[in-house]
This record gives sequence, structure tokens and C-alpha cells, in this order.
Amino acid sequence: MTFLGVFAWSPVSSATVTTTLGVDPGAWNVWRNRRLTPAPLSRTWFRRASGSPLVYQVSDVLVWLATKRGEHIDPLTTWRLSLARDFGTETSDPVEIRRLAVLYARAVGPVIGGVRFTTAGFQAYLASLLSSS
Repeated sequence: MTFLGVFAWSPVSSATVTTTLGVDPGAWNVWRNRRLTPAPLSRTWFRRASGSPLVYQVSDVLVWLATKRGEHIDPLTTWRLSLARDFGTETSDPVEIRRLAVLYARAVGPVIGGVRFTTAGFQAYLASLLSSS
């Protein structure tokens, strides 16, 4: 599964998730209300948008999908695979993977895949990339 135009550590709106997965948005909301989906990122990180969509990290969605298929993958592995696929960068060092994710996220800036961060939210997001598993 690939989310076009974004990386595994990137945030995406719930609309992007449902479109990419081919899932009815109403069904996604029911699953979310039943706590069957990955947890969205903190709403306080983002500027309010029309309809106030929830925002997810791509790696969380990919891990959730793998779990549903009985596979095991962790977020850092999705980031490593994204670095290899999108940038041709091969590394298995967790510190280097996190550092590169922050570097590329910072380069893209506070608007990623149509998701707009607040200033404080963007800083919190970058900090979260350094501490993610």
C-alpha cells in the first residue's frame, strides 16, 4: 500500500486515508468510534480545516493494515522502506532513520500533503519523529 505524494512519517487527512484504502468514510468513522482504527494525531497540532478532518500518520495506517492481515511491521520499518523507495537511502540504524525523517519533514515544511500544522504543532510533530518507535 502506498500513499502517493507523502512519506511513511507524513500526516494525512482522514479523507486521504479513506480514498487510498477505498473505504467508505462513514464506515471509517464507525470503526474509529469503536476504536478499531489507528489513533489520529493530536488535533491541537493542526489548523482547523473545513469539516475538521482527523489526521493520521501514514506509518500508523500501514501498521494497522499489516496487523489486520496478520503481519507484523513497526512504524520505523515503514519509514526505512519509505527512505529506500523514495530516496534510495538504505539504512537500518534507528537513529539515522529518525534523523532523516525529521530532515525531510522539516524540508517539506508545515504544509504536508494538504495538512496544515500550527507553528507549535509542527514543532511537536518533528519532536515526535525523534521519539517514535
